[in-house]
Amino acid sequence: MKDWQAYPRDRKIKYKSGYAIIVPDSFDEKNAGMPLFCDVCKISFSNKEDEKTYKAFKCCSSCADTWAYSHKEEWLKGWRPESNKIKVAIQKRLFMNPYIAFE
Repeated sequence: MKDWQAYPRDRKIKYKSGYAIIVPDSFDEKNAGMPLFCDVCKISFSNKEDEKTYKAFKCCSSCADTWAYSHKEEWLKGWRPESNKIKVAIQKRLFMNPYIAFE
């Protein structure tokens, strides 16, 4: 239960990137099919577009829009942006109007 803490009513909780993630005790992060956070920017997935881009590029839709689509061939071969460029992109996102859709 690495980083997970017991939570009431047969659930567990984990704090990451400023979010509290609450899941059933039976939740297995390694076999969930999709991680909770983007492998590139480490920000949580939040909508259906993130699910689509994770399947295509193994990243969130913001990272796909910023890098994966414009560097598709290199991206699929394993290229990723430098960490300083990722940090700048994350800072820009903080000033954007957030939109979270639950479908």
